[in-house]
Amino acid sequence: MKRIFQICVATIVAFAATGCYNDFDAPAPAPIYTDEALEQSGAVQISIADAKKIFTDQYTLENNGDTGSYTNTKYVEVTDDVVKSVGGTDATDIYIKGKVISNDEEGNVYKTLYLSDETGGIEIKLGTGLFLSYPTGRFDTETQTMPTHYVYVKLKGLFIGNYRMMLSVGNGPTDSFNKLGEHKFYANSNIENKTDVKNHVLLGEETVLEIGTDILVIDESNKDQFFGKDNADKLGRLVLIKGVTCHYGTIGTNIYPAWMDRYKPVGTSTIQTVFKPWYTWAFNSKKHVNATNLYGSVLFSYDNAMPTSTLKAGVYVVRTSGYSRFAGKPVVRDGAKGDILAIFGIYSKSWTYPYGAYQLTVSRYQDIMFAQSDYLTDDEVLANTPNGYPGNVPDALLPNGGYDAAQDSYFTPSTADDEEYEE
Repeated sequence: MKRIFQICVATIVAFAATGCYNDFDAPAPAPIYTDEALEQSGAVQISIADAKKIFTDQYTLENNGDTGSYTNTKYVEVTDDVVKSVGGTDATDIYIKGKVISNDEEGNVYKTLYLSDETGGIEIKLGTGLFLSYPTGRFDTETQTMPTHYVYVKLKGLFIGNYRMMLSVGNGPTDSFNKLGEHKFYANSNIENKTDVKNHVLLGEETVLEIGTDILVIDESNKDQFFGKDNADKLGRLVLIKGVTCHYGTIGTNIYPAWMDRYKPVGTSTIQTVFKPWYTWAFNSKKHVNATNLYGSVLFSYDNAMPTSTLKAGVYVVRTSGYSRFAGKPVVRDGAKGDILAIFGIYSKSWTYPYGAYQLTVSRYQDIMFAQSDYLTDDEVLANTPNGYPGNVPDALLPNGGYDAAQDSYFTPSTADDEEYEE
């Protein structure tokens, strides 16, 4: 497998040499950076934990990652003063060095590169097609390793921002209006300009992710060590959650497994939230003229029965994008037990927020490691889905298609705080 991975990387670098780094007069291969090259530039290395501390020295994670106002969304620009505060000088930069732990090839990770070192993990907000520029291999269940690359991120001039208690590195803050007309303010934005990416996010040498050090293991015996404020250093890390059970049911008015949509009924200005029981990983209605893609949520825990809270030790929600390649694949059965390899995150306002949840982001479908018999069949998905599978749903009743959730029993309006699924 390592040999195949090396060949693929060589091919990618060869394409890059004729693309992004071709100056026509003196074409050169995409550079592979090393510690020595960064040191010679005068840049000073800091850990990912130190980079996060740049933010937490000024603000708490709690109540500072809301997108609804300028007041409650916080960020820190990495200025010369910040650089000097962590050991640099006016003439130098600071950088983090981490191993790539994410892959966006299957579409469930979007415009994001996750890096980790021995002190923590963090999101780098970039563009698309990152698996080509910063390649990772597949997890080998026999050796419990994954081939990947180091990446260096030079921080001066970038922004460290908070989104629902998850920190990321990106360009400056931005504001916009979503499809419902709501104003949203984000603490940082994506680094998409090729020159900016070339100057800040540097591909390093090949390396390997190893179980127990780079890939943290969660099981029923240590689940408390991945919960609460005292364990915030685990956020953003790659984890292997072992022997966890899938549960079907409701917590408050939230349904699992389900998709969610927020919409305005025709002729009104009131936003409504709709949860729909759903037995594939996400909602993808490509069969219809007005194609709709919605996140799906499937709940797993170490509880014997459906838990009463999502923000609890040992309870995890797998969020899957409607644009992912495996959005339409059946979920695992109620009560099925298996392993999940995912990036460990949180979506909450505070450590005690009742509608918060620990969320798992899966890069690849194969990282949901259950027995084949644990998955629902297509016929079982159809039988479990109220009013039939997407092909049987009238276009008029599709999300964003003008349905009235208050009158049509096909949908389940929520009266709860819908901010758990804000975006």
